This record gives sequence, structure tokens and C-alpha cells, in this order.
Amino acid sequence: MESAIDIWGNINFRESLILYLIVIPAVLFIAWLLAVLVQRVSRPEQTYGSRYPFIGRIKLWGLFVVPALVFMVVALAGPSGFGDMIKPLRGNVEIVVLLDNSISMKAADIRPSRLEIAKKEILRLEPLLKDGDKVGLFTFGKTSRRNLFLTRDLGVFFEQVSAVNFPKSEGFYGDETIFDSDFATTLEHIFQSLDRQDASSEGYARDQRYLYRPGVKTNRMVLIFSDGDDQFLNYAPIRPEDILAVAEEKAEYKKKLADVADEYRKRGLKIYPVGVGTRSGVDWFSLLEGYRRGIDYPGYADFEEEWRRQITRLDRNNLSSLAKSTGAVFSGHDWTVENAQGNVGSYLEYVVSSNRRPILELVAEEEESPIWQYCLLVAVGFLVLGIATYPFRGYLRSEDE
Repeated sequence: MESAIDIWGNINFRESLILYLIVIPAVLFIAWLLAVLVQRVSRPEQTYGSRYPFIGRIKLWGLFVVPALVFMVVALAGPSGFGDMIKPLRGNVEIVVLLDNSISMKAADIRPSRLEIAKKEILRLEPLLKDGDKVGLFTFGKTSRRNLFLTRDLGVFFEQVSAVNFPKSEGFYGDETIFDSDFATTLEHIFQSLDRQDASSEGYARDQRYLYRPGVKTNRMVLIFSDGDDQFLNYAPIRPEDILAVAEEKAEYKKKLADVADEYRKRGLKIYPVGVGTRSGVDWFSLLEGYRRGIDYPGYADFEEEWRRQITRLDRNNLSSLAKSTGAVFSGHDWTVENAQGNVGSYLEYVVSSNRRPILELVAEEEESPIWQYCLLVAVGFLVLGIATYPFRGYLRSEDE
């Protein structure tokens, strides 16, 4: 027989008659109380060196099995709720998008260019974001720029992403941002900028921000869209007298990267890469197409020769190493775009979803929604707790002992 009765205001039961089965665990509970009393009265006097277990077989019945039976009966009755209900939800995320705007992203091995493909992939975040999420934007090359603080204004964020481009011909050579990719300085700039924003939001005055101590934010992450081409680490000096100096500079650079990774782990800040480009790559000189020799870039022969012999390509190892140094886990997912037909939509969905932390929130329900599964979950929890707290040697003890 199907019926519904109103219990506790906002909870209905589809099979309300099943609730009468609660009489069974109620009787068992009374029997358990009597058994505990009889056991305590009749047990032998405790001798030296002996002890009674805190959780025994009889206590296990009353403390865990009986409540589990109650919740199983409630689940069997098919409860559903409406109105203001407490439900587990996925919390908000804070995403810092780091977009590589160095000259290597001008490569057209993926048309129209690596940069345009990266911008298109960033737009795939739009359906994954919801009210309350925060996004920020940094662009980088040799230096780093904060284009947008963390904000809930998603429209402004996507406008800023669309506006990122390379400088026009007149300003090309004077803009050092696009030459080289300094990952260490860029990643350092990001966590320092976030610290300043957090300190300000927590009420620290500008001259007191040095007192701020950053905490762990498990819902915050950095998404880096780049070809991973670190021109400095890949640079091979031509002149023998430069080899030692360059090696020392590279060692300092790697140490700085390691120190920055330590700071990221302290804050729970993970880096997730999106690689853009091909592994075969293109020569550097092709990146100068559309710019004027001797005006927008140096016109001497050595410069052109050096740029013709260097190749810019997708460096998966560099991006993967940066991410794993912060504790990010993304194995098994396709996180690179290596042709015009590829995309990382499912990977971005995984990254965003996995960084949403579950929260309990009061939600207004206009329609009834089933809650029997939560009752069953509580019942299983009681049983697991009972098994976990029962002395392990008790399971191995035979009845003849």
C-alpha cells in the first residue's frame, strides 16, 4: 500500500506503513539494555592484569547495529523532502588563468596560431563555471602581467582573455614581455599577487601586509596555457667563453623554480597545464613574419642566423614537471592541443570538478527529492564504525575459548 504522511514538516514517506518495522529495532534495543545490565551484574570480579573491553559483542549490537537497522527501515520507507533541505553540494572554485604571451605562441604550427588556440580553449571554461566562482588572468613572457585580479565577474574575465594579443609592429621590439618565457619569475609573481589580494580582503592595511600569513586554499588553482617552451633553459651558447656563465645562470633559475614550487605547496596551490603546439615545431625566424627587419627586430646577420637554427616546439616535459612539483594529479587525461581539431574540454571539466570541495548547504527545493540514499549511507556508517571499533582479536577468537 502506497501512502504519504507528513513527518517533521518537510519530509514525506512513500511507504509510510514500513515505518512500523521500527518496532523491531526498538525491541532489540530494549533487549540490549537488559543484556548489558545482566552482564554487568553477573560478570566475575576483575583480577589483576585483566580488563574488560570498552566495545564488546553486546555493546556492538546496541551502539551500532540497532541504529543502523533504524536508518535502514527509514530508507526502505522511501523518504523524500521539499522546502529548505540540507544537501551536499560542490563548492566554489578560484581559477587563476596564466596565458603564455611570449613570441613562441605566435607560431602557426597550429593555425591560426598557438595563442589563438589557447584563447579558444580558455573559453571552454565558461560552461564549467557557476555563480560564486572566481577567475583571474595573468599573461607572461620574459615578465609577468596581472591583467585581472580574482573576480566573480566572469564577463570581464572572458573579455580580457579575448583582448590578449601580440604588440603591433611599432611596439614589437620595445616590448620585452614577449621575448623569452620566465616561468620562475611568473609563478612567483602569481602567488605573491594572490597573497596581497588575500591580505587586503582580510582587512590588512597596505603597510601591514607583511604580517599576513597565507593559509591553504584547496579550491584554488592555476591553469597555465602555454607551449612550455622555456627559451632560457633551451638556450645553447655559441661562444665557448659563455658556456660556464650560462650554466651557472641555469642552475640559479632551476633553484628558483624549486623554491617557488615549495611556496605553492605551502598554499595548497596546484598548477594544471594545458599544452598548445606541435612536437615537431617551427623555426624561430618564422615568428618574425609581419615585422620589419632593422625596425621591429635587429637587422644584423648573427641575429637572423641564431633565430633560424632554433626551433620552438611543444615541451610537454617542462609543463608536466611544473605541475607535478606542486602536487597536481592529471595522469590519464589528454591535456594538450596538438592540432586544430583537438581540444581539452573533458580535461578542463575534470580539473574544475576535482577542485570543487563538497559542502553542506541549505537549499530551497520546489519539488520533492528522494533522501533515502542518505539514510542508507548513515546506516552503513554505523556498521563501519562498529566494525572499526571492535577489537581485532575479538574477530579471531573462537567460541570454544
